[in-house]
Amino acid sequence: MIIVGDLHGGYPEMLSQIQKLGLEKTVFIQVGDWGLGFQPVDPDKKALAQIDKFLQRAQNHLYIIRGNHDNKWFWNHRDQLHLKNVHLIQDYEVQTIEQHKILFIGGGISIDRTNRILNKNYWADEIVVYNEPLLAAACANGIDMVISHIAPKEVWPHTYNPLVLHFIAKEMTAGNDLSAELKNERLLMSQVYQHVRAAGCREWYYGHYHESHAEEKDGIVFRCVSIQEMYDTNCSTHE
Repeated sequence: MIIVGDLHGGYPEMLSQIQKLGLEKTVFIQVGDWGLGFQPVDPDKKALAQIDKFLQRAQNHLYIIRGNHDNKWFWNHRDQLHLKNVHLIQDYEVQTIEQHKILFIGGGISIDRTNRILNKNYWADEIVVYNEPLLAAACANGIDMVISHIAPKEVWPHTYNPLVLHFIAKEMTAGNDLSAELKNERLLMSQVYQHVRAAGCREWYYGHYHESHAEEKDGIVFRCVSIQEMYDTNCSTHE
């Protein structure tokens, strides 16, 4: 099982690496910010169909959650895409993959949203949606692993980098408290953390922050995968 970081449209490099390494019968899980929606729908649908055929040839499977730089439309209409080996995973969906019960939760806030155009390269429904009933149902029979786009507040990153601080200041001049929104989305994921910890979770992978980082807390190994990173959960990294 290989965890793939944010791609922002850079999936050709990922496919090239899969082919170069000769990977077969492998599960790839991508942590959001694939970049779906930054071109018209039809070219994105065509690209997904081509990726699906590429994966089928070597019996590989790809699971994708939504990031903040993705149009949720594709996840809401996934059945219409008729994909076999590409799986667009809805929030709070649980899949058993390689004997791991995995909970998927996408979404996040674009810190640079003021520089973007609504419904072209920014979508108002990008945020994390906390759903207590769905979360409780997902955790009822135990969870081994979580895949999310952002992280709970208890784990890295614990401070804002200069780029985030820049956009916080920019939004503050317009009367918006981006800092409070960012803190709130991390708090929402902290509620998820409390549930999955009680459900026996031992691994949590996320992206969004564009750096590699790993730490352990309460018996759960948290790992942020960097942009374009392909992390093998058997602890060998493909770059």
